[in-house]
Amino acid sequence: MNDFSSYKFEDFISSPSFYNYAKGLNPEDVRIWKEWVAKNPGNMNIAREARDFIAHLIPNRKFLPERFIDGEWSRLIEGLNIDGNKKVASGPAKGKIKIWHYAASIALFISLLGVLFTKTTLKQDEFLTDNVIVVPKGEIRKIILPDNTLVFLNSDTRLSYNSAFGEKFREVYLEGEAYFEVAHNADIPFIVQTLENEIKVIGTSFNVKAYPDEGIHQIALERGKIAVSDQNQKSYLLDPNQTYLLLRSNGSAKVFSTENIKDYSSWTEGKVIFRNRRFVDVARDFERTYNVVFDIQNKQILDNRYTGEFSRDDSILKILEIIKKTSYFEFKVEGDTIIIK
Repeated sequence: MNDFSSYKFEDFISSPSFYNYAKGLNPEDVRIWKEWVAKNPGNMNIAREARDFIAHLIPNRKFLPERFIDGEWSRLIEGLNIDGNKKVASGPAKGKIKIWHYAASIALFISLLGVLFTKTTLKQDEFLTDNVIVVPKGEIRKIILPDNTLVFLNSDTRLSYNSAFGEKFREVYLEGEAYFEVAHNADIPFIVQTLENEIKVIGTSFNVKAYPDEGIHQIALERGKIAVSDQNQKSYLLDPNQTYLLLRSNGSAKVFSTENIKDYSSWTEGKVIFRNRRFVDVARDFERTYNVVFDIQNKQILDNRYTGEFSRDDSILKILEIIKKTSYFEFKVEGDTIIIK
């Protein structure tokens, strides 16, 4: 792989390969860049910032709710001081352009990088909805939305919603993993938007795992009833103890019954549970939970499957010591990187 040690922020986000990595669109690009980041700690922070910028500010879904699109567009115009006297077009033409609002904003991001990254008064959150909650790796946060919906946010997760939330609509945008206990309101459905899906509920409890850099989107319903629609406008109805699984690589999705439905939300209780999961997938969760980076040099264990149940209070080193007893590998720690040999 080429040496990207001299790459700046704008170089990373302009790279198609890096974009695929940040969005989880190509498994090979994800693998290559994860390995590169692990081996280049000097550029790790700027690469992570570029990844988060792409993941959080440049959605790749076909359709976004119009209120999100208009909000993004207005904040972009205001933040870059582009002729404040001109207003965004409205009227009959507005309904025809939908996603093009967003396409134009992306074009402005790319063409005006020099302006964007030198304006110290302009923060990333200003490009998002009015209320943005970001949970860093290694942390979990519990919040109560204005409608009294309880939300647990897992590590490396971002939740955003408009200041008018709860008045005429209840809609949030999620990137990462969250557990919702939705306050009942038959007149105003609760909607969760992710990169791939729209989840509509009235009152229920469910877990959503929708990290942009992972190959799957997963929704597990504990109580109530939800409707999930995808980018192709296909809908799925979930009953309690059912799980929706989307494979991003080919866009296929299915709904299936799940015996241990609470395993999906066990992280809200400080548990770390994995059942028959590949080491490469378990390691990805560990990276978020413990705020570490894995450099897996022993490729033979990538597809090894493991089942285990631990407490979040258990150190990652203790967990690895236990896991390695079932298969041969060694590991060492260098800073916040764990090298698997």
